Amino acid sequence: MGILMPSQYRLLYICYGILINCLTTVFIPITFTCSYFIKANFQSTSYGVILSSIQTSINVYGCAIKVLMLLYYNPCLKKAEKLMDHMDKRCCTADEVNELYKVRHLGRKIILLYLLAYWSYTTCTFISSLISGVPSYSIYLFAIDWRRSQKEFYLASSIEFFLTSWTCFQQVANDSYGTIYVCILRAHVRVLLLRVRKLATKATNSQEDNVEELKMCIKDHKNLIELYTVISPVISSTIFLQFSLTASILGITLINIAIFSTNMASVAASSLYVLAVVIEIYPLCYYANCLLYDSDLLPTEIFHSSWIDQNRTYRKMLIFFIQRTQKSMELWAGKIFPINLNSFISIAKFSFSLYTLIKAMGIKEKLD
Repeated sequence: MGILMPSQYRLLYICYGILINCLTTVFIPITFTCSYFIKANFQSTSYGVILSSIQTSINVYGCAIKVLMLLYYNPCLKKAEKLMDHMDKRCCTADEVNELYKVRHLGRKIILLYLLAYWSYTTCTFISSLISGVPSYSIYLFAIDWRRSQKEFYLASSIEFFLTSWTCFQQVANDSYGTIYVCILRAHVRVLLLRVRKLATKATNSQEDNVEELKMCIKDHKNLIELYTVISPVISSTIFLQFSLTASILGITLINIAIFSTNMASVAASSLYVLAVVIEIYPLCYYANCLLYDSDLLPTEIFHSSWIDQNRTYRKMLIFFIQRTQKSMELWAGKIFPINLNSFISIAKFSFSLYTLIKAMGIKEKLD
């Protein structure tokens, strides 16, 4: 959104990019920040609304930082797009093209999953605010004071709903790109596995033809490694930030649900927020695991291919190919944490530990 510039209507796109990025990275974080320093706004707000505001503001700040990160890594994304176009053109047979169709449909489903999770939360918080008579986050909107009249309350709630929905739209782009890139990389690994299984199986091919096919597979693997190298730092930076934010957000949200939520609508809204935050990292962790598993199959599939009756040149190249594919395509968050389901479970455990600790401190009783 406002990052990858098209070849046409560049001026209009620049204006559009400035508008939405200023809204996401400047205006919305400012409104959330100001709400904590305006005394009248802070004193008349319940603890549940304050926690709802804090848990959302953490993601708002994270969204702004991720937008800046993607702007910085924009050249890498463009390079990855060219590599993927080149690799797509190599897919000629029906089974290879079918893998591309599968990943296209999967990408659409992933985006819809993010959209559904994020906008379910914003819609539920909006309904909760209408029921409770207090805006969902009670953010500072300068000239608008929702306490003065019912009209200003509805206006403030509607503006909050618009701002958070817009942020969610940006978050879908920020969070889904990594998962989709990993799925595309995995699809091309699966295509290479199909090609490896077909090596030296055609009765009409001479041994020289088989050598050429093996060379093409080695080149395909080289392109895979190049794509992996290009997208790894982009995903590593953004998911490291998200890992850092998720544990604290989940802890705060669980406290809000268990201690400070006053009605079923606010409980439902906070529960949907937990789901949305989980979806921010779970799909990427899952498909990164799948990528690691499929890439680790390559050496085994190469070894089990039909190489015994091939010439010396073919066998030497095959050994080289096996050695090249023994390096796993493992993704890391900030070069510290592996991106996999174990990391996801560790973050969930930490969040519950944080929630248990704060609940044991008896904060609600002390505040009452």
